[in-house]
Amino acid sequence: MVGIREVARKAGVSPATVSRVLNNDPTLSATAETRARIHEAVKKLNYKKPERGTAKKMNHSLGLITAASERGEIEDPYFRAIRLGIEAEAKKCHIAANRIYRVSENHSLKGIEALGAVIILGNLEESFIQEIYEKNPRIVLVDDTTANESFDAVYTDFEMITKKHLERLWQLGHRNIAFIGGVRTVKTSSGKDVLLSEDVRYQTYKKWLTIKGAYKEENVFLGGWGSQDGLEMTEEMLTKFTDNKVPTAIVVASDPLAIGVYRAIQKAGKKIPEDFSIASFDNIEVTEFLTPPLTTADIETEQLGKMAVRLAKERIRDERDVPIHVVVPSRIILRESEKALDK
Repeated sequence: MVGIREVARKAGVSPATVSRVLNNDPTLSATAETRARIHEAVKKLNYKKPERGTAKKMNHSLGLITAASERGEIEDPYFRAIRLGIEAEAKKCHIAANRIYRVSENHSLKGIEALGAVIILGNLEESFIQEIYEKNPRIVLVDDTTANESFDAVYTDFEMITKKHLERLWQLGHRNIAFIGGVRTVKTSSGKDVLLSEDVRYQTYKKWLTIKGAYKEENVFLGGWGSQDGLEMTEEMLTKFTDNKVPTAIVVASDPLAIGVYRAIQKAGKKIPEDFSIASFDNIEVTEFLTPPLTTADIETEQLGKMAVRLAKERIRDERDVPIHVVVPSRIILRESEKALDK
């Protein structure tokens, strides 16, 4: 059976462009020539577009495809909270949400075609997302800030939050600000992890400080996303600089990382916020019990999950054809982990 990727190759465009042209996306600005090439490729290859409007024939069930392993989800409260939001909203909407597909080297997407809609949690390679779309076009992406505009998506505005952290630390007098974060990977259709572009938090940090003339590549530490990773990267930072060159503030990309940052600083006999001001993301429960309590961004993780179900419900019921991107706002929780720099 001919897929949308074959049509895209024949027409010399991306699969997303083919999808948007065939679905008459009003937001797409494609030339008449491009549209003609696509329709010609469809005709020559005898491509059959996945049928829409079949929700009434389907079981109104919801599938979840997640890039996180079961263990990883248990250890990461961020993804666990999103799952709780999905389950709570699905129950409220009387939608069965008990089909979970974990992307691994031996995963299977069997039965996905018959589901009412599919929620994708985490970052998958775009070609893999397109493969899923060909099996079931009613998909919603969660927590993918780079999501193609052809698909429904729900995510947090990490760029705005990062800027707020930096602006506040700058106003407190900090000019030597480090960044400790994780690298961004995506899952391929074979279950492999592939290193992709920089995480949006780091991209924003780099751009913002470059404009200020204060970006220093040696202040950036990237690795995994766990607490042990945070500890090791902070230990590397502490041994890298002499006392007069060590950063006075650190933007940390997640609270689990920040827990490791705290541990490394305390092991070194340093203090927060006297020696380092710390700002993070997620607002997991433990952060208010750290010493001192951590300034962090309260990410509305459960709302991300709930909104994804609402978008999926509209697809199941054929209430909407135009893809929607929903940005769920967050707020900064100011605590005692940062202070004005002594002059």
